[in-house]
Amino acid sequence: MDLWSEVKQLEGKVLKGLDQRKPFEVVKVLNSAVIVMPLSTKKERMVHRKEFEGAYRELTALGQISRNQIMALYSPWNPVYVAAMLAELPQVTHTIRPIILYYKREK
Repeated sequence: MDLWSEVKQLEGKVLKGLDQRKPFEVVKVLNSAVIVMPLSTKKERMVHRKEFEGAYRELTALGQISRNQIMALYSPWNPVYVAAMLAELPQVTHTIRPIILYYKREK
């Protein structure tokens, strides 16, 4: 699966954070970043592609990644958006409290 092709399909959608369920719009998917806009503030934020790619690499290699790991290792300012968008991908499920993403390999 090509991660960025899947992320591009989220453009224009309104998603929600996994735990607090605060909605945000995926405004635009660029080659190097995703522009998101929390509906509460209406202020656009940029989430760099490398934040998604690092977290996705770990998720697929180990089969799981927590939101705290995403924040500590890949996306210190935007883990809510990275986790919520990765949770939308095929083969990815999640739990909340704690937020953990799981990757299920195709058989």
